[in-house]
Amino acid sequence: MTPRERLAAAVDGSQVDRVPYCAWHHFRLDPPAGPLSDMAAAELRFYESFEPDLLKVMHDIDYEETWELVEPSDWRRIPVLDPESGNFGLQLHTLRQIREALDPSVPIIDTVFGVYHYANELSRGRVLSHLREDPEAVHVGLAALTQSLIHYARATISAGCEGIYYALSGASADAATRREYCGSFKDYDREILQSVAGAQFNILHLHGYHDLYFDLTHDLPASVVCWSDRAGGPSLVEARGMHRGCLMGGIDEKHFELMTPEQIIAQARSAIADAGDRRFILSPGCSVPNDASVTRLRAIRDAVL
Repeated sequence: MTPRERLAAAVDGSQVDRVPYCAWHHFRLDPPAGPLSDMAAAELRFYESFEPDLLKVMHDIDYEETWELVEPSDWRRIPVLDPESGNFGLQLHTLRQIREALDPSVPIIDTVFGVYHYANELSRGRVLSHLREDPEAVHVGLAALTQSLIHYARATISAGCEGIYYALSGASADAATRREYCGSFKDYDREILQSVAGAQFNILHLHGYHDLYFDLTHDLPASVVCWSDRAGGPSLVEARGMHRGCLMGGIDEKHFELMTPEQIIAQARSAIADAGDRRFILSPGCSVPNDASVTRLRAIRDAVL
């Protein structure tokens, strides 16, 4: 099977020749325009050294910030961004470079950080207190953020990506209560994912390590659900009891560099035994350390070959 065929079979629950795998880490690079951006070059080198079935592009660009959300009323001034300009435009340029250079049989997805992430970042952690003070004003801003992210998510598909990796935060006890998440953010997350529902490989990443609200979020519209099953839970076995679709995970990213390659292989194979070899993609639950060794990354691949 080609990587694209293998992933499609995993998503559909069909027989695969082997379990597909992937991994990623942050590069901490800006995506400047040019013949080949540093970000594109770094991602392509990563692919060549590891050869994942899916190249998940991990950017760290900031949301375009030309305002300061100090008071609740400031949320009314958030503009809807043009995805082809500013930081998003630079990242789209990088995605096009990666797609042009990479074998077409290898799917690419780009990270799209969720509404809570950007709302908390732009307000310097004030979003929940602002919601309590003036929910109407804050929701005007959250709706604008949502439209910007919809435009960017759709633009990544047009740039050659086969889907998005939607990094949903806010749905865990260390971020917000269940009522706060469901009342103020879940509908926006659903709207963004629904806007690219026609893409082949949309991955919903549930980000959090403390009391993750998996039961509230796993059924949002996406082809695959990914979370830190080893470092935070629920386990793969528990998730199989709740989610009928394709699961992704099995490797403990928090202790990745502390494990030997042999331990990584053993952990990977136990994950496959727990999740089954259908509707499963082997990967860390989140980003591995930026200095993760190639030897350890290749151990993920060795576990399925």
